[in-house]
Amino acid sequence: MWYFRPSFKKITNNTLLAHITVSDGSPWFSGHFPDDPILPGIAQLNMAAEVISIARQENLCIKRLSRVKFKKRIRPGDRLEIHASATEANLYTFRITSEAQDVCSGVMCLAATTASDKSIMTIAIDQTITRVAEIIINELKLEDVTPTTFNPDLDLVDEVGIDSMDLATIALVIRDEFGIRIDEDDYPTLTTVRIIAAYIDQRKNGAE
Repeated sequence: MWYFRPSFKKITNNTLLAHITVSDGSPWFSGHFPDDPILPGIAQLNMAAEVISIARQENLCIKRLSRVKFKKRIRPGDRLEIHASATEANLYTFRITSEAQDVCSGVMCLAATTASDKSIMTIAIDQTITRVAEIIINELKLEDVTPTTFNPDLDLVDEVGIDSMDLATIALVIRDEFGIRIDEDDYPTLTTVRIIAAYIDQRKNGAE
């Protein structure tokens, strides 16, 4: 796991309370962001789902989300409490807190994970990665590569040859496509397609 194993303080048939410390070594922080590490919204939601799965001793994944709100940034080493309550079968209200302040809350519907199943967040981030790759391929007019064959972990400067002007153009396309703004100060951190996709997710989830 990219966080320390949760310690359950209270579990009943319908509710649970778990304590977690976010690991400094989480790979999320290398992309969000090296000089200003933040745990992205996607990771927070998966963390809540995994805690429920562990408590129930089942392999569960998120099928539907509603009323999700992000209120506070999570930093490396933060101590968190995850509160979850089942309102009906596989439907949970959840709340993540840190130092008595709300970090994230919402409602999630969970279902058993199958071999071919992916969580809704994984599907969403994969789609974003593919779309960002397509934008880069189109803007740079790259040949002999497609969005599905583009390696999302290639260094865009050293291995693809993107310069500052290219990135500025790509940032404009991303702004129009996803409705988010990329700050110029963040350009040096956006070194791969995967990191750009995660940055987009972070902005869309409201963690400015």
